[in-house]
Amino acid sequence: MADKNTMTIRKISLPLALSPIIIMVLLIGWLNLYLGIDLRFVLLLSSIGAGVVAKIVGVSIKEMLDSFAQNVQKSFGAILILISIGGVVGTWMYSGTVPYLIYWGLMLIHPDFILVTAFLVTACVSLFTGTSWGSAATAGVAFMGIGIGMGVPSGMLAGAIISGAVLGDKFSPVSDTTNICALAVDITVYDHIRGMRLNVLLSGAIAILAFVILGMMNGGVESNSLGGGLIISELNGLYNFNVLMLLPPLVIFMGGYKGYNPVLVMISSCFVAIIIGMFVNGFSLAIGANSMMKGFQLASIVPDNESFSEISRTLLNRGGFEGMTSGAVLFCFLAIAFGSMLEVSGALNRLMKAMLSGVKSSFGLVYTAFFAGATLNGVSGSAMFSILTVGQLFSPTFKERKIPLNVLSRSMENSMTLLESLLPWHVTAIYMSTTLGVKTTEYAPYAFFNVLGIALFFVLIRKIRKKTTLKNKLMT
Repeated sequence: MADKNTMTIRKISLPLALSPIIIMVLLIGWLNLYLGIDLRFVLLLSSIGAGVVAKIVGVSIKEMLDSFAQNVQKSFGAILILISIGGVVGTWMYSGTVPYLIYWGLMLIHPDFILVTAFLVTACVSLFTGTSWGSAATAGVAFMGIGIGMGVPSGMLAGAIISGAVLGDKFSPVSDTTNICALAVDITVYDHIRGMRLNVLLSGAIAILAFVILGMMNGGVESNSLGGGLIISELNGLYNFNVLMLLPPLVIFMGGYKGYNPVLVMISSCFVAIIIGMFVNGFSLAIGANSMMKGFQLASIVPDNESFSEISRTLLNRGGFEGMTSGAVLFCFLAIAFGSMLEVSGALNRLMKAMLSGVKSSFGLVYTAFFAGATLNGVSGSAMFSILTVGQLFSPTFKERKIPLNVLSRSMENSMTLLESLLPWHVTAIYMSTTLGVKTTEYAPYAFFNVLGIALFFVLIRKIRKKTTLKNKLMT
């Protein structure tokens, strides 16, 4: 966010500092949830409301714009990744990469095990690529197609996909949030991962068991019957399926493993996909370029595509830089604007001080750090901003009370990567919902890893508190 060394921290009363958040919550409830008005419009109004509060405490328009510009600049790398994901999805549809995965998934995976398979595969993709968004947009989209063909409830499937995507992201040494959490409290990324290990492994193991049981209870139909057989036939007629279609994801995996710039890796994967689409499927370069820019459209390949099922058209028509820019990227800009107004007005600083003022015990501090991160992430829509702010505010007190810093980094990670997919107004939840085609309220109850991770965090912290108390008594 804005540079703390150049930004004046203004004095603001607690009620006034809370007012932008209260306004946003009320607007979301009334305009979005009740009236069904686009959430982007609601976030725009919320940002204006936060700007009015900033003006009341003496912030100039120039200061507001400067703060917003600085914050956009700091988030620009993440924004480029979002745009690149749109290109990956569009070109992977053009090359046949995602349809190839859907085809074999429908042929080989039993409906009873589709949920646990989706969980494990998306976890592996996130682990290697370091992005839960990217794994949801690629492997996740493929599994949605497989599951739809099998008649598996979409909410369950999306919950499994998001659970796996988040698990892999938390354990990935190339994940942006994992690295930022470590950086924010000045520890190594591996120390941060070790601190999360028990929490993640327990949550993951329970989630695997839950998805196995849920899959056996709610399995769909056989993949070669009904919708599944129709999708297999339509995809087989459209693409010349070939193992070369796996090259685009191989580029992503190898690039992530080697630690190359993710934007360059994704763009490279897009060009590889275009080449495959041209030479394997016989599609034109113009269609490949449009798939990257505007998203893949079945009509560009088969002008008279009315004979294709609605399921196939929905699965294939997606992706592109353009759609991502008007969707997730625009949400990012609006979230950054709201967070910038809160920061430049001094509201964030005042709210954090209010939270810290009531903390007495050492582990009360851990809980406070969690809720501070959850609050900041929920109202700003920016995990990066929330992580850096919480790390800066809480690190000195954690050091003073001799609480391991990876406990702080763990609380920050849990309050953000686990929670943000469950908040309907958050950029991440909106992205997941749009990408997978499932409402947040439908998949949230089945995002077992996210829910279990948050619950177990508090359980494990209580265990640490008991061990620490016993250790202190023995030392005295």
